[in-house]
Amino acid sequence: MNKEQLKTYYNACRFIFQNYGEDAQKRQLIQELAELIVALTKNDSENIIEEMADVQVMFDQFTLNKKCLYEKIELMQLKKVERQVNRIVEANKIEERTKGD
Repeated sequence: MNKEQLKTYYNACRFIFQNYGEDAQKRQLIQELAELIVALTKNDSENIIEEMADVQVMFDQFTLNKKCLYEKIELMQLKKVERQVNRIVEANKIEERTKGD
């Protein structure tokens, strides 16, 4: 998306969230997550793309309407990715040590 499209998208996400309210959008998010699970289970790549987009739209609605949420999510994402990278590095070190035995 270009800058103008992003601006339109963000404004629409805010508008939709404010129109329906947090409780309704939580229920919608649950529905979209369930649909993504079904698409993943069926391994239907086109449907996976569509459902991932739906889930991302719902995530964006929440984070755009709750600024503190966005910052907390970013920090948690970084923490989780760093932790997983460390796990992989440690597992590879152990694997290398056991190969030498």
